[in-house]
Amino acid sequence: MTEEILHKVEGRIKWFNMFKGFGFVEIQGIPEDVFLHFSVIDKTKMEQLNNNDIILCNIAKTDKGYQVSEIITLLQSGKYEVKDDGPKQFSAIVKWFNPSKGFGFAQIESGKDVFIHSSILKKRKLASIEPGEKIELIARRTNLGYEAIDIIL
Repeated sequence: MTEEILHKVEGRIKWFNMFKGFGFVEIQGIPEDVFLHFSVIDKTKMEQLNNNDIILCNIAKTDKGYQVSEIITLLQSGKYEVKDDGPKQFSAIVKWFNPSKGFGFAQIESGKDVFIHSSILKKRKLASIEPGEKIELIARRTNLGYEAIDIIL
């Protein structure tokens, strides 16, 4: 099997679903969507990718089609913080967290969900958090909803 590798190509995240652990990237000159698996993101220092983010990446053509093999850097973010008072501290209750998927959600008093990425736990040397557990979060509001940026121990 011959594998064609393309280095340092720019692509736009067409869609990425953290729950499913994969998504697709549009790359100019490639006639099909390029598959992106969560494990490729997990190898970077990025916490997550969002729809319409622009990345610089390496891709490989395999017998299953084109796949992102490495993300070099995020060139432009499609996510933005909503103009508000900035990050705030919230008391929350963990709804669920899946270490193998690398993310989960907690609910704050207003009933809003807060996305929690595994990198936040790693920063505090926590292996996991459990459903029903009360936690203190620092979170910011983005166009995608609330996102935890730290857990207070």
